[in-house]
Amino acid sequence: MPLPHARYIVLEHESAWKINLNNKYYGPFPTQQEAVDTATDTAKKASEAGYPASVLLMKGTAFDTLWTSVQD
Repeated sequence: MPLPHARYIVLEHESAWKINLNNKYYGPFPTQQEAVDTATDTAKKASEAGYPASVLLMKGTAFDTLWTSVQD
């Protein structure tokens, strides 16, 4: 059975940059870049542990994939 896909979503929430993972918020981070860097580092560690992982940047209702271990 495959492991669940860990999706680290970087977004602005309540006027601060945060990371959402499984509907839980982590942060706040002082800048968008710091949130992205933290999410990417954590996603890479999850990937090394065998989890498919991605970092997404939420822009309005759209998502940009910034990093992923998942092959198309």
